[in-house]
This record gives sequence, C-alpha cells and structure tokens, in this order.
Amino acid sequence: MIWLIGGTSESRTVAMALDAAGLPWLVSVVSDRARQLYEGRSGAVHVGALSPDAIAHLIQANGIRCIVDASHPFAVDISQQAIATGLPYLRLERPSPAIAPSTICLPTWDAVLQENYLTGQRILLTVGVKTLARFVPWLHRGTFWARILPVEVSIHQAIQVGFPSDRLIPMTLPVTADQERDLWRSLSIDTVITKSAGQAGGLDVKQQVAQDLGVRLIVIDRPAIAYPQQTSVVADIPPWCQQQVGVREMT
Repeated sequence: MIWLIGGTSESRTVAMALDAAGLPWLVSVVSDRARQLYEGRSGAVHVGALSPDAIAHLIQANGIRCIVDASHPFAVDISQQAIATGLPYLRLERPSPAIAPSTICLPTWDAVLQENYLTGQRILLTVGVKTLARFVPWLHRGTFWARILPVEVSIHQAIQVGFPSDRLIPMTLPVTADQERDLWRSLSIDTVITKSAGQAGGLDVKQQVAQDLGVRLIVIDRPAIAYPQQTSVVADIPPWCQQQVGVREMT
C-alpha cells in the first residue's frame, strides 16, 4: 500500500496515475472538504490531522510500503513527520513560476512583519488561515483583509485568533485573474501578501494582476526542507512506487 499525502490539486493527479498503474494507495487529508478531490478513485481517504503516533498506526494498519508526498509546499510538519518514518519517500514538488522584477520575495514570515511593509497600507492577505494570527498585532497599523476558504472551520479559526469578521473574504479557489482584479480594485488594495505556492496556488495570476494594477506583491518563500527524493513530474511516481513496493515485498 502507498501512502499519498494529499489535499492538493496535484495529489488528485497522482491518485489518477496510481489508479492507471493498478497500484494500491491510501490518501490522507486534513479536512473533509478535501475528500471530494478523490471521488471516483479507488483509494481510501483518511480525514484528519496526523500525529506521529497516528502516522505509526496508519502505516502498520494499512501495510504502507512507501510514501508519496503531494501536500502543500507550506505543510512542513506532515512532510517532516513522513520523512522521519524512514520509509521510502518521494516528494512531488510544485515548479516555481518565474518571479517578476517587481515582486518582493522574503525568506520568512518574520521578515514581512515590518513597518515599511505593513504600516499605513491597504493589505490583502492570501496566506492561509493558520498564518493570520501573525498579523493580528498589526491590525491597528494598516487596513487588512484576509481571503480564506468559504468553510465554517476556516471562518471560525480566523475569528478565534482575533481577525475581524468584516475583514474576511471567503472565496472558493482557484481565483481567476478577473476575480483578483475586481477584488483588488473594489478594496483599493495597494499591497498583497501571499505564499510561494506555485502556479497551483495562483502565484502567476497574482503577479500578472499586480503588474497590471501597480500593486505591491510580497511573496514568502517556501520553507527549506531536505527531501530525500523529489520530482516535479507525476509520470515519475508510478514506476518509483512499483519499485519500492516490489523491493519491500521481497525483503
């Protein structure tokens, strides 16, 4: 059995490739909303966050032989925990789009929490609900909006950490260039802060709209993780999995 760490659009593509190769797989996702990514596919879906103990149980109970990590580039904890199991591990890494000269790239969240980036600005945050707490102490220094998924758990979590409900913008992803343009114009946004989540995360669209409207775009770099093996090509995954499953079955 293959453990696919999912929750992303590309993880569905991996699931389809594993099905086509006749390989057995189980996918883990954090939210029930992500379950629909795998409708019509053969694999089982585990919903819920996984602690190290839960990972050990999942591996033992399902006879996991190898791990394919197609999680979000910022889902650092699950990637590190999967690597720590010692099982054969392959990371599907999103290609990074070219960064425009006008885009500001910063290495960490702390780097953006500065006066020159936040004070007096009209800012749209597209950083994920788990990161909003970092910006709450700055809410009185600028005008902030946060785009989040239109699900009750995300809205509740944002309000719970102190983000005003009237500054939340629930939207279904992906967001088109026209939708971005209309939103930024309607709010008179002058700064957008986002994550380096690749084309699947809409970075190319944001760069295009930022250049069109003259909006400052700040991108936080992906966390640096030493993946044992990685690829950006889905077609590489089934033969790798076949090799790992075959080798481990013979040992």
